[in-house]
Amino acid sequence: MASLKHIVRKKQLQNSKAFIFFLVFVLVLFFGAALGLRFYVLEPLRLHDSAMYPKFKEDDVVWMCKLPRCLDELKAGDIVWARQKNRETLVRKVLAMPGDKVKFYNNGKIRVKNKTTEVEDEDVFIETRKIAIPKKGDTLYMSKLNDVEQDYAINILLEQNIPFYIKTSLWQGERQLPLDMLGALKLGNRQVSLKEVDLLPWQDRYLLELQVFQREIGNTPIKIKREFYNKADSSLIEKVIVQDDCYFIISEKLKHAPDSRELGFFTKSQLLGKYVYSHRHIPKIVGGYLDRITAFLKDVLELSSAN
Repeated sequence: MASLKHIVRKKQLQNSKAFIFFLVFVLVLFFGAALGLRFYVLEPLRLHDSAMYPKFKEDDVVWMCKLPRCLDELKAGDIVWARQKNRETLVRKVLAMPGDKVKFYNNGKIRVKNKTTEVEDEDVFIETRKIAIPKKGDTLYMSKLNDVEQDYAINILLEQNIPFYIKTSLWQGERQLPLDMLGALKLGNRQVSLKEVDLLPWQDRYLLELQVFQREIGNTPIKIKREFYNKADSSLIEKVIVQDDCYFIISEKLKHAPDSRELGFFTKSQLLGKYVYSHRHIPKIVGGYLDRITAFLKDVLELSSAN
């Protein structure tokens, strides 16, 4: 009888050890899968602004697919997670793809691929402009770009680590005007400094051109022209070959939300992920499980955030 009890206890102990081993194995497997999912496949982001309202609210958690395939299959209308030049990240919608042409009207309308939409709170494009979205391998001829495209080309020069400086001149038709004229003008309530003219955004340069036009005799438009030179040898930069596909991304809530209108094109290397789903847009039962997974990831890892 004692021998039988000993055998039973031995079996129970073996089963208990096997169960514990199995449980530990499952936990390790789950933890490894969570780590792999977190670092290589999906990224949970907590939004810290309302730039994508009403689609997303502030503090919503959205999941981004980081696999190369997700970014290779991007299309207009997709939501992306992107990195700015200052390393901060944001979540925005793709408005235009590489090779597209976009026309911004001064009445708030935007035209892409023969489709015109009216956008509320659009106040950046104070004058109608047409923009071509570069794709990898395109050659940008600096003198042929309009004022908006030149601003965006500056970002491409910076992205490609091309050291440059700018020479600005003021023209009325074929007649060159003294650049000092700009120093007598104002933007809002502040005096313009000639030191800042080279890198003023196109909206400010356009307003300065209008002010000069009102002071000069004649109907010929005023134009602020810029030439770009390589710092290494002072040679004129006539063209730039685009090394990466470019995208134009915008916020749903356009006013006071930074996007490509102010920041310029986002290259593919700056795109970190593509929106897959959020807890607000999936069934409640599935959302409950994802809430638990998110809570687990938040405890074990640091939950990312997008400003």
